[in-house]
Amino acid sequence: MKTIFLNFFFFLSLVSFGQTEAINDKIISKINHNSENPLHSILLHINNKSKNFTYNGAFGLTDKNGEIVTSNSTFKIASSTKLFVATIILQLQEEGKININDKVFPYLKKLKYLDFENFHTLNKVKYAKEITIKQLLSHRSGLADIFTDKQNEFFSLVMKNPTKQYSPKSVVQLYHQFNLNNTPHFTPDKGWCYSDMNYLLLGLIIEQVDKTTLSNAIRNRILDPLKMENTYFEFYETSKKEAKPIQQYVGVTNFSKINTSFDWSGGGLVSTNLDLAIYIEALFNLKLINQNSLDKMIDVKFTKKNESRYGLGVYEFAIHNDVFYGHFGFYGTFVGYSPKTKTTISYSVSQATPSFNVYKFIIELLNLAKN
Repeated sequence: MKTIFLNFFFFLSLVSFGQTEAINDKIISKINHNSENPLHSILLHINNKSKNFTYNGAFGLTDKNGEIVTSNSTFKIASSTKLFVATIILQLQEEGKININDKVFPYLKKLKYLDFENFHTLNKVKYAKEITIKQLLSHRSGLADIFTDKQNEFFSLVMKNPTKQYSPKSVVQLYHQFNLNNTPHFTPDKGWCYSDMNYLLLGLIIEQVDKTTLSNAIRNRILDPLKMENTYFEFYETSKKEAKPIQQYVGVTNFSKINTSFDWSGGGLVSTNLDLAIYIEALFNLKLINQNSLDKMIDVKFTKKNESRYGLGVYEFAIHNDVFYGHFGFYGTFVGYSPKTKTTISYSVSQATPSFNVYKFIIELLNLAKN
């Protein structure tokens, strides 16, 4: 009997080794240091508890002539930061300090630079006072987005002064300067449009209600309690440990050489795959919010054609019958969790515009891990 068990576990180890090698080969094939859209590294973490399979790989270099990456290499998680912001908003609701159905205006009216009464004006009618916290969380406020609606103008300014330190106030000033307050996409709750301005306002609400900076709120409420020692709010605090970042590109432009403090509450965190796995598993194991709050976060609704459904700071990422909840990041990142299979995934492909379909690529990797 003992021999049978030993042979069985030896067989399992061979299967696991085969899965790992297949994933390794698939990842290595995508790394290209010399293409028009250079991809210098891929970091991937998968933990499938239902299959008792864990993968934690890192391949490539930090840059074309950089050091070899490791599983502890840090990267900008970009819009996956929205998960953390949404979590804190729901924590504040559980504490009785806010209600997500509240109007936004009472929380922000003291910030004169917002000119909030004129923050959302459509066809000369002012709608800003009708916006709720929930609409900000779900991108249903109708607010225009400084990064997409004025992409050329904004990034032209960034590239002229790539080391400039931004603040929420300076981003709001550009929002008004670009006349985006007078060009919203729709009246509140009458559609869906992804806009970082929603999360800038949520960040300000957190600061007003929690009476601390957003970086402190994230650290005090999430990072320190979960011992996420490799995660920090870039440009607004320093890392607890010596950061060993990969270089993340948009085409041939190295955005790791640019001060991206303008991302703030919409995308300012730097982390690792292992830290992100700690966060997303804690979220779904109810260590950060209760079940009622989690149900609200993952209650995803239709967005628009060719876009995944969205909840409160959460995307739905469906692979066949397996559903993940998490968030994508601009620089080729994602963190998510599947309650059905108890599978965690976090990755960084270090290129916002790779020469292949990342969605299909990740599906291939998950299928390898699953099978």
